[in-house]
Amino acid sequence: MASTSITCITSILDDLQALENDYPEFPNWPQKYLRRMRHMLRYLRTFLLCARKYSNGDVQLLFDNKKNQANNHHASLEALAVRIGEAIPKWAKEIQSSDQPWKVVHDLEKDMESFEQEICEWYVFFLGSSSRQSSNSVVRKDDLMEFMDSLLENLVNYLPRSRLAHQVGLIKALEEKPAFMKNFIRFLTLHGVENTELGPLLVHTEAVAINAAGISYKFQFKKGFGSPKDIKESISELPQKIIPVEPQVLETCIQALIASKLSRQSYGDTDERILRDFYHSLLCNLWEKLKHGTCPVILRQLQMFYEGLNSLRTILKEKPKEFDEKVRDPTRVVKCYGGDFISPLSLNAIKDAIQAKDMDIVCSELLEIIKLIDAVITEKCPESSSFNFPKTNGLGFVDSLLEKMMDVTSSEAGSIALIDHPIQKVQEELVCLRSVLREIVELHNEDEEVQAIWDRIVGVAYGTEFLIDSLITGNILDSSSMSIHSILEEMNIIKAAALKICDSERLGGKVKEVTKRFNHMPQEGSKPIVNDVVVGFGDETASIINGLRNGSSQVKIVSIVGMPGCGKTTLARKVYNDSSVKSHFYERAWCTVSQIYDKRNLLLQILTCIESKLPEDVFKMGEEDLALQVKRRLLKNRYLIVLDDVWDIDAWNGLEASFPDDGNGSRVILTSRHRGVAPQDKLDQEPHSLRQLTPNESWDLLKGKLYPGQDLAPPELCEIRQQVVEMCQGLPLTVVILAGILSSMDRYGWKEAVEGLSSRNVSSSDQCTATLELSYNHLPDTLKACFLYFGAFPEDHEHNTKRLISLWVAEGFVQKNQPKRLEDVANDYLMELIGRSLVTVSKPRSIDGVKACRIHDLLYEFCVTKAKEENFSRLVRRDDKLSDINVPCYLRRLCIDSNPEHFDKLRLFAPAIRRLLFLSSGMGNVVYFDFRFIFHIIKLVTVLDLSQIGLDPFPRELELLVHLRYLAILGQGIFDLPPSICNLPNLETLIWRNYFIHGSVSLPDTIWNLKKLRHLELIDEVDKHYCFFFPSDNLDNSSLLRDLDFLSCLCLNPRESINKLLRKFPNIRKLRCTVNLEPDVEYHVAMDCLSHLESLSLICDYEKYHIDFQYPSTIKKLTLSYFRWPWSKMAAIGNLPNLEVLKLLRRSFEGEIWEMEVEKFPKVRFLKLASLDIVKWTASSEYEYEDQYYFPRLQKLVLESCDALQEIPSCLGNSSTLEIIEVSKCPNCTSSLEEIREEQISNGYTDLKILVS
Repeated sequence: MASTSITCITSILDDLQALENDYPEFPNWPQKYLRRMRHMLRYLRTFLLCARKYSNGDVQLLFDNKKNQANNHHASLEALAVRIGEAIPKWAKEIQSSDQPWKVVHDLEKDMESFEQEICEWYVFFLGSSSRQSSNSVVRKDDLMEFMDSLLENLVNYLPRSRLAHQVGLIKALEEKPAFMKNFIRFLTLHGVENTELGPLLVHTEAVAINAAGISYKFQFKKGFGSPKDIKESISELPQKIIPVEPQVLETCIQALIASKLSRQSYGDTDERILRDFYHSLLCNLWEKLKHGTCPVILRQLQMFYEGLNSLRTILKEKPKEFDEKVRDPTRVVKCYGGDFISPLSLNAIKDAIQAKDMDIVCSELLEIIKLIDAVITEKCPESSSFNFPKTNGLGFVDSLLEKMMDVTSSEAGSIALIDHPIQKVQEELVCLRSVLREIVELHNEDEEVQAIWDRIVGVAYGTEFLIDSLITGNILDSSSMSIHSILEEMNIIKAAALKICDSERLGGKVKEVTKRFNHMPQEGSKPIVNDVVVGFGDETASIINGLRNGSSQVKIVSIVGMPGCGKTTLARKVYNDSSVKSHFYERAWCTVSQIYDKRNLLLQILTCIESKLPEDVFKMGEEDLALQVKRRLLKNRYLIVLDDVWDIDAWNGLEASFPDDGNGSRVILTSRHRGVAPQDKLDQEPHSLRQLTPNESWDLLKGKLYPGQDLAPPELCEIRQQVVEMCQGLPLTVVILAGILSSMDRYGWKEAVEGLSSRNVSSSDQCTATLELSYNHLPDTLKACFLYFGAFPEDHEHNTKRLISLWVAEGFVQKNQPKRLEDVANDYLMELIGRSLVTVSKPRSIDGVKACRIHDLLYEFCVTKAKEENFSRLVRRDDKLSDINVPCYLRRLCIDSNPEHFDKLRLFAPAIRRLLFLSSGMGNVVYFDFRFIFHIIKLVTVLDLSQIGLDPFPRELELLVHLRYLAILGQGIFDLPPSICNLPNLETLIWRNYFIHGSVSLPDTIWNLKKLRHLELIDEVDKHYCFFFPSDNLDNSSLLRDLDFLSCLCLNPRESINKLLRKFPNIRKLRCTVNLEPDVEYHVAMDCLSHLESLSLICDYEKYHIDFQYPSTIKKLTLSYFRWPWSKMAAIGNLPNLEVLKLLRRSFEGEIWEMEVEKFPKVRFLKLASLDIVKWTASSEYEYEDQYYFPRLQKLVLESCDALQEIPSCLGNSSTLEIIEVSKCPNCTSSLEEIREEQISNGYTDLKILVS
């Protein structure tokens, strides 16, 4: 009876799968029903497979008085299977026009509800019956394996649907533990263990599987299972039930493993799969022991064994076809040893030091076997044994290592850890080798012999760093493979080989030839070109703008399509920023979609564009609520939304409901590589297919990039004109990249570079890639590392420049022996990449700077591929399959762009890792996992960003990471930084991110011990008032934070001696403060002690205080909010000698009239007034001199949300420097703006732009 139902349901599942495969063009709604039906039927099949055993001749004995109930139950299941089977053909024919799918699903769910409680009761009965069986009972192995396969299929398909994120780890255990038992049994069978020898193990495994099936069924359908606490307890008990504690079962396991060691048959493809599955389960089980282990000795052994097995997995991941028995035999032994090793750990059998010592012997034997396999693989496949260190920025790394060694040997902790090692000698030898690198730096990519020496020097430097850092942390797992003595021997051998090459005469001529080609050094202080040079899109621009402003009153899509690099985003950005477009639409939003996107993140992008400061509750909303918020904010407004880089129609389908159609001419611009991503009924006209540039347009673009504003080009460029335009094949991105190459080269090398590229006969996209390869090769090594860093983040990621620079500094890309500040040097590197057209500016600063940047998607893919190829970094993306992910033990940099549960399942074991970034998909995906045990593994990490993973409470294990320079964490529910933070002596950047729970953070007294701290930041997307409370006790005797360059946000309150506190940061340049004082008390804050301060942001809480600031003369940027000062206080600001940017925001000043008097703002170039109650802003003629007007250098004026503002100083019409006035939500100042425009024209200044929205 059960078998008939199983066959029927299996057949239906096959039909449903075929139906889904045969009709991919159906809309999403039928597919949803198909998946739901298959999902429910799989659970029914699992139950029937479990019940099959009890439907044989002994059913009366097992069911007793439940026989009739059982028969009725099975009959209802068979009837359901028949009913669905009969519905399938009719449903397949009428699926597009009939409501049959809904009816079928509805009926199925109704039937499921009718016998749901009975299924749960039968699982309890089956478990009790199985538990009462003797260990000698007969369990058919094939039936048991089929049942477990069905159970595991349910669990694997369940996980993506989980809505209880906090239970994901528990549900995962339901999958992993039965999988281990199944793979263990198949492994034993593969090695010749007979079924009769497995009896007790099969009985035990059956009970485990039935228990897991019952729990998963209850958890999935959530009926009769109690509270989340009950769920947690039920699942948590399962691993204990998996461990075989009965002596007879344990004896079976041990004897089976012994027997398996004697088996030596050859393997087929199926056998290899069984081995891989067991191998995976073995690592999973080891990982669980690592997570929950407490004994230091056992943890050390576990880490040694896990490292060995993980290394073996890396070696064999893509093994060569000629992989023979020489490797198969030790591999088999490793797996069998693994079983011996894991079993006693599972049984908690290690009771004393003797047994622990025995385990140590097992570990040592296993590691020796792994080394043997590694040697065989190296012999058969030499390319797999190539060096594992990064190939990029070798010289920069050696310089950074020498700086670190000097620092370590001079520190107390380093001196103690390295006291028994000749580090000074290593340092001297490394200095010698470094001079060799300097001598051959120009040739290491030009000569194979030189390249080999280069690689050996850099390789031994990486080995030196690993050994020294491991000695300091006590994290040497396999010390026999590396020692200071072996490193010194290797250095001497390399030095002898290097001297022979350096003495050869051929080096001199080659060096001169190479250095002649291009300039390696980044340009200091270069400024980014923010405005893109746009050539060849005049007709398209006019046509698109006309379509946006005219035509249908309904919401319509304007589609821009074309191949990668043809200028789609550039054109869309030009249209988006056009003054006529800005004034036509009330609301505008730019949203970058990309191939992999998160709907919630897209909605937040739109909301952020519409309203810069979102309420706190918005960030806590789910997708549906956010979609409703977008719709509400766009309702009754004429809006323009840009959806950039759309890959499929699903993106539009997911967002369309949020775009109201009020008949007011709203528009959506959509850019894509594909024409079919926009629904035809929404298109106002045919998609704009961007053509390739003409030869003349390509030439104009190249000239515009190399010599902006000049009509004539030098002869060297004119000479290669024809080759350039032919080579670029009309693709703008290729032209732009080529311009970046030529700008960095000497003119005499232009012809050779272009000839090398133009000799290729390839497609335009391949030509772009080849040009990019050449551009990359011409980068200095330091810039190569900075450029590849962009490949460590998700596609279309917008990089906060401040944070990116902090990462580069922490990575050691900037040497400390330079006269400029490290941040300034790193900023020069970024400007150089922008100047070479490899990085684009997405958000400029108010003046002369970059707030955010990104790279083109073609360049991004190049970075990802090149970073992996050169062992620089690895990226785990959201859509990567875990089975395809290989994180080598030697990996130095890893970024995980995924969900936290994906991170957990990755089982990261990379003891050599130096940078770990976790970026969750969307802001709403913060999930709490206990990752503290990982800190025991990644002790060498220097850059750690876990700001989207909940760590509550603050993990003390972070103290182990003594090399940490950059730490970003999520401060969920934590408002006190523990004193143990001082155990991170190398910390340079500390970023604290608030989420959901918001509050200020108290810093411990030990914060003054972090003498290397350069960047301290609290990020709160919702409320900017939250800040750091510094300890105020004993300020006179505490240390200065001399290196601190950036602090956001410092709390100024009466509990602290404000002036004393400020003196603790003598070299700070960028400071943001929150003022929280006592009312009715007068305060004077002397900030003039901060003689290096350049950027100051002051934000008051919602009280009105009596406070004066004495500003330092060095200030270049000042931002004020919520002070509610009278305009008379402007006198203290108006004549600051170096002030260039002034932002008066959110009630910073109160009063209807601001009459400028003595304050002249002599160097202010950017002025912003926002959310003020001002009505009249005037200039007093009494204080106006003929030769000096107010704001004599003003370039940009921004007025925002000043509803009552009517008058703007007419003297601005006399300004020869004023370029643009942007006005938003200031409806009453139109006439005053016109007066300024007329005055500008009368003075001969015709370039002023006034943008009103």
